[in-house]
Amino acid sequence: MIKIKITNLEDIKNEYLSKLSKKKFNRKKGNGIHNHWIDNRNRIISATPIDFQNIVNEFNAQNQSGFDKFNIYMEGQYEELFYNQKVGYWLAEKLDIRTCPYCNRHYTFTIEKKKTKAADEKIIKPQFDHFYPKSKHPYLALSFYNLIPSCPTCNKVKRDEEISINPYWEDFQENNCKFVLKDKNISRPAIIDKNNIEVGFNFEREKNIKRAKHKCEDNIDVFGLRELYNKHTDYVEEIIDKAQAYNSTYYDSLIQSFRGLGATPEQIDRYVWGNYTEIDEQFKRPLSKLTRDVLEQLGIK
Repeated sequence: MIKIKITNLEDIKNEYLSKLSKKKFNRKKGNGIHNHWIDNRNRIISATPIDFQNIVNEFNAQNQSGFDKFNIYMEGQYEELFYNQKVGYWLAEKLDIRTCPYCNRHYTFTIEKKKTKAADEKIIKPQFDHFYPKSKHPYLALSFYNLIPSCPTCNKVKRDEEISINPYWEDFQENNCKFVLKDKNISRPAIIDKNNIEVGFNFEREKNIKRAKHKCEDNIDVFGLRELYNKHTDYVEEIIDKAQAYNSTYYDSLIQSFRGLGATPEQIDRYVWGNYTEIDEQFKRPLSKLTRDVLEQLGIK
């Protein structure tokens, strides 16, 4: 789980709100929950993740008799805006999230293939997961910070599951959750035999009192991150091999060589390790958080 770090995020949100303000949303006679959303939609659409639980409580306090019809209505509004009016393409392009923030395993580029004689115009973009599932919380179906650009795999796996960490607000790094290499035979952090490497997670055991569970564990379990990342042990082995091959003297000589080409230390690290290693750049390439955490465990970062 990596954070969506965009300096002009509030500007994008305001532009998104402006686009939605051009859409006419009709009131429904006798449907209190529907009309409550209509009357408060700008506040709800622009709400921050920290406000979401209060909005959930607010709508739970409404008369629920019109919920099913309201749910169908909001599903239709989402489909109309995000697909027919291509707001989803516009938003994905504006956010320019290059890898899935949930798993950091897949690229999520946004492109538009022009219409040709053989094929119609086609848009390729990340899917938008609803952090609070729209089937349970339709009043958040269009809320900006509830729309998480994600890979198709994560969006499909999560479905109506609810997790604890919203990548617009925080990530594993801020919750002291890191990848750690373990030896399968002894089930503790160690690098002894590359054939026995197991990828796990290490975090401070700050648990939610009610659930006796670290908040990162929701995301790890729902997306199957333990199982998925153990399919990448070959990648980890390459990092270990490079760490052993690139001794300090050789690494220093590389730095001097690349500096002659005008490369920054960050760029040199990317050339050596094949990935971005700075926290603020983890969204640029898959497996970037794994790379940095393994390098930290090896004493390199």
